[in-house]
Amino acid sequence: MIMDKLEHICYYQRSVPELWDAVRFAQRVEKEHLPVGRYPVGKGFAFVQEGQTRGFTEADFETHNKYLDVQILIEGSEMWEYADKSDLTVRTPYDPEKDIEWLEGSGDKIRMKPGMFYLVYPTDAHKPCCHESTPVYYRKVVVKIRIDKLLHRVGTDSMGMNQRKISW
Repeated sequence: MIMDKLEHICYYQRSVPELWDAVRFAQRVEKEHLPVGRYPVGKGFAFVQEGQTRGFTEADFETHNKYLDVQILIEGSEMWEYADKSDLTVRTPYDPEKDIEWLEGSGDKIRMKPGMFYLVYPTDAHKPCCHESTPVYYRKVVVKIRIDKLLHRVGTDSMGMNQRKISW
């Protein structure tokens, strides 16, 4: 998981060059006031979303195996919850057609402000568009970057990603 201000996106360019497509699209959304909907972007697609946040208990964690999620908050505010997929329990098994798996458990709550972004990988469970006590308005861009089109290699297996176990 990567989370930062958009002004620091250059720090991540070498890791995920496709982030530039996401940022350029978010700038276009702001400049042209693009309506809610789905749009082609770079090596994937994007959604412009807006609405009211929901309580954390009204949402489940989600993960994706075919796409990285880049979520950029444009207006309003939102909170989201993060957890490593291995620390959660599967609620609905992975659906390859919809590229989503639903999970239950708890993680770390994070507050987003306009001008911030986060990027999640297949092992990064996330619960977006939430609030702690009162619903608030948000407008955001969610860019889906195809993992198999990335310049760097991200493989998925039954654990989410091909990686070596690191012991401390």
